[in-house]
Amino acid sequence: MREALERAKALRWAGRPEDAALELRRALAGTGDRCELLYLLWDCQFVMGDRAAAHETLLEAKGLATGSMVQRVTVAEASWLMSQGEYSQAVRKIENLLTDDDEILAYALSVRGVCEAFLGDVARGTATLEDARTAAHRSGCIRELVRAVGNLTFVLGSSGQHERSARIGKEALTRLGIQGLAPTLSAVIRYNLASSLLALGRWQELDAVEVPDAIPGNKAARILLCQAEAMALRGQDADDLIERAEKVIDGPDALFLAQCAYTRVVAARAKGQYRAAVELCRETVADLPEALTGGDVLRLCAAGLGAVCDLQAAGGRVTRLDDPEATVRELLARVPMPRGPEDEAWQRVAFAEAGRDSWEEVAVAWDRLKMPYQAAYARTRCGEPEALRHADRVAHRLGALPLVKMIDRQARRQRIPLLHKDKPQLGTLTPRERDVLELLGWGRTNKEIAAELVLSVRTVGQHVSHVLAKLGAGNRSEAARIARDQT
Repeated sequence: MREALERAKALRWAGRPEDAALELRRALAGTGDRCELLYLLWDCQFVMGDRAAAHETLLEAKGLATGSMVQRVTVAEASWLMSQGEYSQAVRKIENLLTDDDEILAYALSVRGVCEAFLGDVARGTATLEDARTAAHRSGCIRELVRAVGNLTFVLGSSGQHERSARIGKEALTRLGIQGLAPTLSAVIRYNLASSLLALGRWQELDAVEVPDAIPGNKAARILLCQAEAMALRGQDADDLIERAEKVIDGPDALFLAQCAYTRVVAARAKGQYRAAVELCRETVADLPEALTGGDVLRLCAAGLGAVCDLQAAGGRVTRLDDPEATVRELLARVPMPRGPEDEAWQRVAFAEAGRDSWEEVAVAWDRLKMPYQAAYARTRCGEPEALRHADRVAHRLGALPLVKMIDRQARRQRIPLLHKDKPQLGTLTPRERDVLELLGWGRTNKEIAAELVLSVRTVGQHVSHVLAKLGAGNRSEAARIARDQT
């Protein structure tokens, strides 16, 4: 039995959970201690996406657990509860866990950190996940180190901290690559990195993210969806890549199909197939899988509402909706409560598409999250001259051709000249905005600028937003560089 267990472990960590599960089932047909076999089988089943079978296997292991396996199974139960969104129950399950085993401790802290973050305390959750990384380093267990980093980058990305998530993810992949372990152990980190690069508009880096054959299909498919979305946003045909993602997924996966639907909606809107985008959103949100996150649902609803607006603005022989107001009410009714700043921004997009929020304020929310495409889209919807010019510069920089065309149509309708071929002019700034820009160049914070200019921090924040918009800068450093180039 011990030899079978070691063979199964080797297969599991070589990225072959199906073969590992087969080896474990053969061993379970014999005699001997079944608990460790079941414990590893539950992990393989969970990775393969067979969550119902995984839970049954875990409960069977629990009934047989003795010694240190009791603690391992307890943490695994907490991990299961976490995957079901039962964060408070998961924390209670492990809050009194006492162990001298750093490997078990790292696992417990990894689970607890995610739960704390999704219970609303992101700072505490990330601190706990850093503790998990420390414990994993002490244990020398590469699997627990990968788990801690994977969970940390997931929490950071989910809370809108994509730059930090991408930095940590790239560092971890580099270390795994040096050790020759990147293809087999990097699936979660690789997917989290892809998600953050997509959000940050770093699409060329996203294109370069490799999808090794050893990565489990459920993660490989989602990385491909990220790459497909970036293709669609650049005006490239993403259908083949989406179909490739659908082929590599391991078995039926309702959660993946819902996430895939969102990518297809993005692609349809980019190609001007607005009615198809609306109908796909309606079909998907009408039958949502339980495991779909609120953020996924928010994006679907926002995309569907955006496609309704696209239909209403489109000319030519576009097929209209029979009752667009009813469709808007239907999608708004499906908008869930947000969890975290990025979810809040998506909720505001949904409301703004329905005319219930300010696009200018939505753009500022995306600026804070350093998500340039979404900010440019919001400024396009806003339609103010400076907002359109800012959006135009960003869209050209990203290579987001469908958005460029959308901006151009909007500008022509409103007879607004676009300046994307010209350098941004400092002369468009007011004297006070020039003062703020100068202090930005010295690396001052908003609070420091407010003290020096005798202004409120909020007023300084508004000046900074205006400076960035007028110069077409993606961030404070870029604005300072533009100023240096023209003085």
